[in-house]
Amino acid sequence: MKTMVCVGGNKTVSGARLGVNLAEVLQLIGQEVSVLAPKGKGKVHCTVPLKEYTAFTTAKSLANLFTKEKISNVISVMNWRACEAALLAKIPFVYVEYEGFKEDKTVKNKKTVLQKASRVVVLGNGDKPLNKKLYADNTVRVKTPAVWVEHYNYNKPACFKKENNILAVGNLTKESGFDTLLKTWARLAPAHRTWHLTLVGDGTQKTTFQRFITKNNLEGSTEIVPAQSDVYSLMRNADIFAYPALKPSHADVLLDAMASKLPCVACESAPVTELIINGVNGVVVNAGEEEPFTVALDDMMVNWGKRVGIALEASKLKDRYPFEVFVKAVADVLK
Repeated sequence: MKTMVCVGGNKTVSGARLGVNLAEVLQLIGQEVSVLAPKGKGKVHCTVPLKEYTAFTTAKSLANLFTKEKISNVISVMNWRACEAALLAKIPFVYVEYEGFKEDKTVKNKKTVLQKASRVVVLGNGDKPLNKKLYADNTVRVKTPAVWVEHYNYNKPACFKKENNILAVGNLTKESGFDTLLKTWARLAPAHRTWHLTLVGDGTQKTTFQRFITKNNLEGSTEIVPAQSDVYSLMRNADIFAYPALKPSHADVLLDAMASKLPCVACESAPVTELIINGVNGVVVNAGEEEPFTVALDDMMVNWGKRVGIALEASKLKDRYPFEVFVKAVADVLK
């Protein structure tokens, strides 16, 4: 039995995080699985076979690919073309999306197609009934799952480490808040010479951010790495997670960082305050303001005991948002 996980998304939300990690878990439990993504949408570290297709690829072409590859099941993570292709190829499919997700182009026959799915999995933390105009009886709601990694031993004092690492992940755009973070870092780096900042992402502001790093002599303490880097390995070796995003629609990467036992400093937004109890399992500051972010990050860097306490509280999110429940909701209906 061969399963293909097809990841998609819209202009602001990617299904790569969920799809790739789902595929890796399915592979671990013995399934033959691969990942399919629109070109550029699968930019994430992947340990299973990954194929890409262009924007001009039709649902019929994908259906032919499924048939050629002898695919038995399709899992679509916000990839509408994959749903249509599965129907054409007469292959059972599961559809996954965030509650409230909207495609870049309106899908007129969405409910009709979803009624033919083996299961629809809606990811959300609300308790209101699902929209009956959009979802059929084959729909289940699952909490947004956390992807987490084991972190280093917090009983080991930070001063024993050769280098202390701050990690930030996001699109390199104005909305990422990375400009605020870099201004903060320009003030803090000279006083914290054992610390290092890593920005993970791609986007239109990469050249601008790189120019700022050079202008402020931050090359020795700062680097920008591509979005397809292994974020979870970086989380495993980080000491603090910075999340300066201004208006995120989702805070998945923050959830993953917290579940990975990372103390986090984040800008205030609805997705952030849903996860962080300020001062307990993370620190929240006013969005877009340099001074509060600088003070909070500096405090986290110098106060090892505070980092430990916040990190331990943050790690409890992996029990509130278990990835295993999401995997089970999908895998239970695979044939």
